[in-house]
Amino acid sequence: MTTAMYLFPIVALVIMIPVAVVSYRRRGRAGGWATVVFYSFVFYLLAIAMQTIVPLPDGNAYCAGQTYASSPQLQPFNFVEVVAQRAHGHWSPRAMLHNPAIWTTALNVVMLAPLGIFLRYLRNLRLLPTVLIGFGISLFFELTQLTGLWFVYPCPYRLFSVDDLILNTTGVALGWLVGGPLIKALPSLAAERDRRRFAAKVTLTRRLFALITDIAGFTVLLAFMVGLLTLFGADRAHRGAPTLILALVWFVLVPALTGSTLGKRAMLLRVDRVSGRHAGPIALLVRNGILFSPLWLLWLLLHVDRWDIADRPQQLLIPLGMLVSVLVVLVWTPLAVLLDDEHRAPYERLTRTRNVAILREPAETESESGSRRGNAGIGV
Repeated sequence: MTTAMYLFPIVALVIMIPVAVVSYRRRGRAGGWATVVFYSFVFYLLAIAMQTIVPLPDGNAYCAGQTYASSPQLQPFNFVEVVAQRAHGHWSPRAMLHNPAIWTTALNVVMLAPLGIFLRYLRNLRLLPTVLIGFGISLFFELTQLTGLWFVYPCPYRLFSVDDLILNTTGVALGWLVGGPLIKALPSLAAERDRRRFAAKVTLTRRLFALITDIAGFTVLLAFMVGLLTLFGADRAHRGAPTLILALVWFVLVPALTGSTLGKRAMLLRVDRVSGRHAGPIALLVRNGILFSPLWLLWLLLHVDRWDIADRPQQLLIPLGMLVSVLVVLVWTPLAVLLDDEHRAPYERLTRTRNVAILREPAETESESGSRRGNAGIGV
């Protein structure tokens, strides 16, 4: 559990953008109860995975002396015999509470019971598919133990047991049965209600996710391009022009033609003129030039070969520009979006542009999300 708590923030950060994309496209928002349930499900999966893997032994030293897990346990219902042996003929409630074999058996049932509840609540799955998924996950865990963490270790360090498969799968089925009355008391995960309420709203969070998606996508493409240039022998001095061209294509040409950058399109946003027409390339160039000014000014700052303010007082323009851009982009813009009646950033007022939500057809979104059946979908 402790390992899962340390790893969960990293996992959540890695999947944050894909989850937000799917969530905005299905629900019109990236927060709320559905998101809490989804990330709870992710933490649960991480916790049971860590329960299977850790603690990790000291490879060769452990394998040289251990015999516990060297042979898999293939006798079904062997746990009944183990419980009887550990009981030593004592079956009083007190004796059963102190029988470790009973606790081990119960924990193997309980471990995957939440999976049955989650699958029924999140995906509205029937019993048979739920049981098959639970069996598959349990089998994966057992094979992980049998192969020594998929041959990372020279020997198995956890026992492969058929009984674990039986008990885990039973736990999934019991979780599905318990989930029936339980989810009736929980809020509905139907996407249509959230979509009607939030799909048309252009919130600061939605804009921020679009911006992060654009930066991430542009960075990956830029890294790929730099890798190709390096492969073909181009030196660092010749990377500036291709980088500028790529930036203009991503942040100016594409939105000028389609109305959205790829990040905004993912979050169902587009940039329009206040009049309702598509924003032109000049407006987009000014708008994005101001929005990304902290980044390109930082790039200029890092590429100054020698600072000599006495002989080159114009160099002061770079740090002063950085200060102004930080105040405009990181301070003024969030406050304007949150507090201004029109929710428009200063660079939007200057270029007479605005973010507009792209509203999808109801029939299209219904068929994708399955919300008529109360199905939340994997992407919250």
